[in-house]
Amino acid sequence: MRFNDFQDIFKIRLKLFRSMIQLGENPWILILLSSLEIFLIVIPILISSRLSRTSIKHELHEIGININLSNFSLKIKKATLGIFIGISLVVMSNFILVFFQDFITANLFSEEFVVQGKENAINSQILNPTPLQLYIFILIQFFIIGPCEESFFRGFIIIKLKNKIRLIYSLIISSLVFTIYHIPPFLVPLSTIISFFGYYFTIGFILALVYIYSNFSLIPTSMAHSVFNFLILIL
Repeated sequence: MRFNDFQDIFKIRLKLFRSMIQLGENPWILILLSSLEIFLIVIPILISSRLSRTSIKHELHEIGININLSNFSLKIKKATLGIFIGISLVVMSNFILVFFQDFITANLFSEEFVVQGKENAINSQILNPTPLQLYIFILIQFFIIGPCEESFFRGFIIIKLKNKIRLIYSLIISSLVFTIYHIPPFLVPLSTIISFFGYYFTIGFILALVYIYSNFSLIPTSMAHSVFNFLILIL
């Protein structure tokens, strides 16, 4: 694909941005909804602790949440790795999106099908925030959305499944749940699900691989996720 083709695609995406389902039209509502993601990990941990009759601390430690300051230098290295991965994901994300939408989906269905999928997508970009709202939203990205989504989609799901099924299957299931969460079938049409499925699945699968190859540590994946969201927000 030529550079001019990427420019044309980028211009089309800018036009479609305004027609998407905008969660960020009211920044305070988006901030509230984003804050509720803390329940992604609170509720599963409480349920798992009750069913397995283990402590909440044990459940948190099992999925990779360890709040003690031992091996602080190692944690800094993992956080630095996460920053690098998050930046790399931002660089790759548009190519991933173009590949699945403009090469795969458009050829299997049609360009009009992809356009319809984009028009009905959910966009969580915060619109016209005040400096205070933007500051709060950025903090939420780093302290709630990134850590909580990674704790559930990577930590909780993979850990709970890896001793019952093959590890690769737990990665796939984790990535599938992550994808469905971001393109919920009860909120968006089939065209949106198909158009964005490959994109979210690939991002989720990469983060799952990072989680596994970092010895099931949530630090690099949480940081990568947060940095990815932050850069998408400001770019």
